[in-house]
Amino acid sequence: MFTKLTRRAALTAMVATGVLASSVTGALAADKLKLRLATSGSATDQRSVAMAEVFGPAVSEFADYEPSYNGTIFAQGTELDAISRGNLEMSITSAQELAQFFPEFSIFTAGYVHQDAAHQVAVFNDPLMDEFKAMAENDLGVKLLSVMYLGRRQVNLRQTKDELTVKTPADLAGVNIRMPGTDAWQFLGKALGAAPTPMAFAEVYTALSTGAVDGQDNPLPTVVDAKFYEVTNQIVLTSHLVDLNYIAIGKGVWDDMTAE
Repeated sequence: MFTKLTRRAALTAMVATGVLASSVTGALAADKLKLRLATSGSATDQRSVAMAEVFGPAVSEFADYEPSYNGTIFAQGTELDAISRGNLEMSITSAQELAQFFPEFSIFTAGYVHQDAAHQVAVFNDPLMDEFKAMAENDLGVKLLSVMYLGRRQVNLRQTKDELTVKTPADLAGVNIRMPGTDAWQFLGKALGAAPTPMAFAEVYTALSTGAVDGQDNPLPTVVDAKFYEVTNQIVLTSHLVDLNYIAIGKGVWDDMTAE
């Protein structure tokens, strides 16, 4: 009897102090799906903002959306491997990164292929993409949920226009432009006429400020967000790539969800 009363008193005390309530809440929260997203972008990058303000609330009833910025949990270019191994749930990936695994994706990395954001969506939803999506799912374990418009990429240079006026690819001869390290990105840099230099995004600002590279290419919102305008002197409006990203999720994570 004493033991029963003691347990009852302890239980009452736990409820009164909220301990039991917290345990129940924790158990319910544990049932929610955890969706960790790794990106090399900052928290104020337009893609990050869109995911946090639109995607996160949209899945909040059944999942906890946990973004990680600036390549903190997985370095740029390693996210797809992490998803494939089951060490990560989501990432914002590119055709260039997918081309490392499937050369067929290189078609979407070529300059001037996509016309605008609407064209990107039309291509992504067209049956011609089914085979590309199937390759990523079956061979890598990555499901592409949607396409994300990033803007037109422009060339950002340390040189002033008086020092270097760019009107044709020949004008970029010998100019070191930072590009991501994949073959598709490096090919695009050479097609621009430049000498592409592979470098992680997180290193670009310092490299521009020290003169380790002459320039970089990104859409204008990224130039603003990363403050590249502080360490460069001109932007050449090449619009050479209508840039896109894919929202990627682990196929196993996706398959474990119910239709609802």
